Amino acid sequence: MSKLILLLAVCCLCLCLTQVQAQARAFCDGLVAECRRHEREVGPRDDTVDIYNQHCARIDRTWRRITRCQLVYASCLLTILRCDNLTCKMWLESSRVR
Repeated sequence: MSKLILLLAVCCLCLCLTQVQAQARAFCDGLVAECRRHEREVGPRDDTVDIYNQHCARIDRTWRRITRCQLVYASCLLTILRCDNLTCKMWLESSRVR
C-alpha cells in the first residue's frame, strides 16, 4: 500500500513539474515577444549584451554574437527552469533546446 502511495506521489510531482515548465516557457516566450516588439526602437544590442559577448568571445573563440532578446530569453529560461546563472556554456546549451 505504501509503495503505491509513494508511486502516486512521484507521478503527481512529475505532472506538476511538467505543468510548471510549460508555464515558465510560455512566460519566457511572452517576455521575448515583448522584447522583439521593441527591438526596432531600442536596438538589438546594449552595453550589457556587448560586455557579455566580449566576455564569451574571450572564453570561446567560436562564440557568435547574440542579441539582447536572445540574452533575455536564455536568462529567463535558465533562471526560472534551472535556477541557474547564465554562463556562455549555459547559453549555448539553452539555445540548442529551443
